[in-house]
Amino acid sequence: MGRWTVKKTYSIRSILIIGFLAVMVPMLLFMLINHFYARDIVREKVTETYRNTLDIFVGQADTNLEEITNYLIKMSIMDVDVGMLMSFPMDNDMYTLTKIRIDTKLKRDVDVYNVIDSVFLFHEGDTILGTNSDYNRTRDIITTHMRDRLNSVEKPADVNRQWDVRYDQRMEGSFFLMNSVEVRNGLYAGAIIRIQDINAMLSRQWRDGDIGYTGILLRDDDRLKELLTDDMPQLGEESNLITNNPYIQGTDAETGQSYLVMSRPSRAVNIAYQVMVPEQALLKELIFFRNVALFAPIGLFLLLTLYMLLLRNMLFKPFHELILGMKKLSLGMLDVRLKRGKTIEFQFLGDTFNMMAEQIKTLKIDVYEEQLRVKQGELRQLQAQINPHFYMNSLNIIYNLAALKDTESVKRMSLHLADYFRFIMKVNRDTITLGEELSHIDNYITIQKMRFPDRLDCKIEVAEQLRSFPVAALTIQPFVENAIIHGFKNRRKLFVIVISASKEQTADGRQILKAVVSDNGTGFDEEVLEGLQRKQYVSQSGSNSTGLGIMNVMDRLTLLYGQAATVRFRNKSNENGEGGAEVTITIPETREGERKDV
Repeated sequence: MGRWTVKKTYSIRSILIIGFLAVMVPMLLFMLINHFYARDIVREKVTETYRNTLDIFVGQADTNLEEITNYLIKMSIMDVDVGMLMSFPMDNDMYTLTKIRIDTKLKRDVDVYNVIDSVFLFHEGDTILGTNSDYNRTRDIITTHMRDRLNSVEKPADVNRQWDVRYDQRMEGSFFLMNSVEVRNGLYAGAIIRIQDINAMLSRQWRDGDIGYTGILLRDDDRLKELLTDDMPQLGEESNLITNNPYIQGTDAETGQSYLVMSRPSRAVNIAYQVMVPEQALLKELIFFRNVALFAPIGLFLLLTLYMLLLRNMLFKPFHELILGMKKLSLGMLDVRLKRGKTIEFQFLGDTFNMMAEQIKTLKIDVYEEQLRVKQGELRQLQAQINPHFYMNSLNIIYNLAALKDTESVKRMSLHLADYFRFIMKVNRDTITLGEELSHIDNYITIQKMRFPDRLDCKIEVAEQLRSFPVAALTIQPFVENAIIHGFKNRRKLFVIVISASKEQTADGRQILKAVVSDNGTGFDEEVLEGLQRKQYVSQSGSNSTGLGIMNVMDRLTLLYGQAATVRFRNKSNENGEGGAEVTITIPETREGERKDV
């Protein structure tokens, strides 16, 4: 039971989405993990092959350099002509013949070692060389750099058998390798290899299509200091490091393409060989699987979207409309009806809901009409209570006037009284206009003035446009009567009643009438005022009044307007220290066709 209770806290939409994701997410994760695992395996295997190829090339290049060094050593030791050259004066014919023979040998040896650009014999007085480049320029380059090479070390022995990197703008490609071996008496045998020729050999193994880029860099400890070829992408400082890692991964800032960088140092010279392979070339065999891994999540997302749209139209939307209809029905909106669903189940639910809503509406109308009849009966009863009350008071006035034998006053009062009750008997409705209510009050005040001549006055300060405002019948007159009964007693000066009215507007746009009845009498007793504020009438001292008129008005206002109508009581005082009672009645405007639920 507890398990089912937990499930009920989730919506059907959430359960379906969670179930779909529970199936799809592991599948997507498996595809992505499988893709990245396969990519890493291919990258490792391919880079291992490339590293082996690069290692073979570096080993072969170092072997070639060692062979050339050994060739120079053998030439300095075993070649008779080289050994005897410096034993002849330079202007001697034997020197010339020996030089010619050496020159022929050097040109032959340059062709034997195809990586060598030049082979030479150097001493301060003369230079003999065989070269594949321009003869005179190469001779000048040899002279310049051999002198620098001999002057850059303290011991001449340190010059022997060392390859070093040289730079000269006169050399094609600018960078080259130079090595020399001392023969005797200031004579050195040496060789020059152009860096671009070595790089060309390296490139022939890697430039098969778009496999990668090659370069030879100057090595400074573990950092590759200077790029000797300028056609490679610039990947940043991290790509110019020699590490124990199989490769370094870098990205071209301009193109955004990722490269795997492999560098191998030479053991024979202070350089390193570098290869940059585009990662795309490594994974070209996995393009199909990569595309599947990349586009499968998109396809599944689109599938999920279509699936959710189908569920929305077939399930979620009808459920939402059903729930919304129930909420509206619970708020009393009985006219709400559901459209027929697209499925048999929702057609049945919709028809059942509409039938239930219609039955509830019919039942509520019957209950409302019954309550309305009860409310109208209560209003008629209250009106029946107030009419005899006013009638008895009027008869008392007529009796007093007759006792005074004031027949003219009796006649006038009888006419006013007849007009008043003639209007009451003619009008059979809950509300009248404010103007009609004020006419009733005028008849009542006229009758009271006849009873108390020159001692009573009533001022009506109501604008003409407010006289058409609908109010409950006999709403204001009982408070005027109450003021005369309680505030007029034991007064020797003129008793003045002021009736004023104003109209205000609420936040929802409804108009309300605020009517104020005030006098300059004695005001309410504190006990009476507290009772009235609690909607309980307490008889004032020395008064025989039961408060039926006031309580009747408040009950009828509650029946007609609910809590929207209010009656407020207070005692007022002015600058002269005179007080009096004040009653403020707030009545909302009743709109056409509007009913007030009981």
